[in-house]
This record gives sequence, structure tokens and C-alpha cells, in this order.
Amino acid sequence: MAEEKNKVTPESVENNPENTVSKDHSEERNITENTLELILGEKGYEYYLNNKKQVTLYAIIIGSLILAALAYKLIYVKMIVEPKEEEAIEKLWQAESKAFDENDWETSIYGDSLGFFKGFKQLSEKYSGQKAGQIAQYNLGISFLNNKEYENAILALKKVSFDDEILGTITLGAIGDSYLQIGAVSDALEYYTKAYNRRDNDLTSPIYLMKAALCHEIEENYDDAIKLYEMIYKNYPNSKNAITAEKYAESLKLGSPVYKFDKENID
Repeated sequence: MAEEKNKVTPESVENNPENTVSKDHSEERNITENTLELILGEKGYEYYLNNKKQVTLYAIIIGSLILAALAYKLIYVKMIVEPKEEEAIEKLWQAESKAFDENDWETSIYGDSLGFFKGFKQLSEKYSGQKAGQIAQYNLGISFLNNKEYENAILALKKVSFDDEILGTITLGAIGDSYLQIGAVSDALEYYTKAYNRRDNDLTSPIYLMKAALCHEIEENYDDAIKLYEMIYKNYPNSKNAITAEKYAESLKLGSPVYKFDKENID
């Protein structure tokens, strides 16, 4: 009878409140500790195991805060940011079509007269702080430049901050173009120099080296211009500017500045 009384069966385990609580706690502990391991990392989790009593409270607090932040971020991104980004991209497409397909820079900047869609100026303000807002700001600056509103182009483009290798560099170069158009050669040179130094690559570096060299010619700093021309054809021999740069360098060495032939053709 004693043996029968103390016999452990699946039913007795399942119906025993202590066993049920222990089982729940075990699962809960595994979940919590797995979460802590993810949050704290391998070394942090090892420290936690060795000093469990000291760090448990802090780990739980930190874990709760991080999980709350992650949940907030997930909800914010999925329910607010992503829908707004989709809406913004749709609006940008309309303005970009006017700008780059039709070369209608005025409309791309200020929107259409009937109010069917907003231009880059309004879009950059509406979506400020979002990726779409930065794209709108960049397009606004480029549109101002093409619309010959050079001061506005400078102001707009200086608000752009791209980490992207190409767009970030082109932004600096476009500021240089705007300064050059208003005759601020030293300022143009400053931004062309920033552009070719920013991220060395075969696409943009030779372009802005060429423009910087031309600025040196305008200021009659011929030795500096020669150095930049030489950098182009020596470091970027496959660039479409390489042959021209070599020709210009040789011309300067012979005492014949070439800028006067290209003054109206800097692009």
C-alpha cells in the first residue's frame, strides 16, 4: 500500500501543484536566461551566471527596458514610419518625373499650379527627419541648381547629409558647381576638394579633380592645377577625363592656360 501510495504516475506529476509550478518556473527561467544571453552577450552572460545574485535585478531591469524599447521601435517603424515612407516615395516620384523626365525644374521645386502634387520644397519640409525628406532635400538643391537659383541651391544642399559614397560626394560637388556659377571660385574649389577627397573612387574622384584643377587655373595657380591634372591621368587612367587632363597639363607646362577655352563649358 505504501508503495502504491507513493507511486509516481504521469497523472500524479501533472496534478501536483508543486510540480506544475516548478515546470512553469523552469520554462520561464529558460526563456528569461536565453533572453539575457542575447542581450548581455557571451561574456556578459557568463559574468551573470557567476554573480547571479548580484546582477539578477539589474539584468531584469535592463532586459525589460531593452525589450520595451524594441517593442516600441517595432511598432513605431511598422505602423508609422514605413507607411509614411511609402507615401513620401509616391509623392517624390511625381516631382522627380517633372524634374528629370521633363526638365520642368520650376514645377519640380514648387509643385504644379493646380495643386495636384507638391514640389520638392514642400516635400522636404513635410518629410523632414525621414530618408524621403533627405532625398527630397537633395533633389530640391539639384533642381535649384538647374533652375539657375544658385544661392538657393547652396542653402538646400548644405542641409543634405548622405553617407552614401556617390550621392554624398555629388552633393558636395553640386555645392561647388553652385558657387562657381556665382563667381565664388575659392568656395567652389573648397567643395570640389572635399568631393574628390571624400571617398576615393574611379567615378567621382576624377570629375571633381578636373573641376578643382580648372578652379586653380582661374586663380592662376598653374602649378597646383598641373598637379591635379597629373593625378587624374596617372591615378585614373581609364577615366574619360584622363586624356583631357593630360592634354591640359602639357598645355600648362608650355605656358598656355586652357581655362579660357573652357570657361563656358564647366559642367
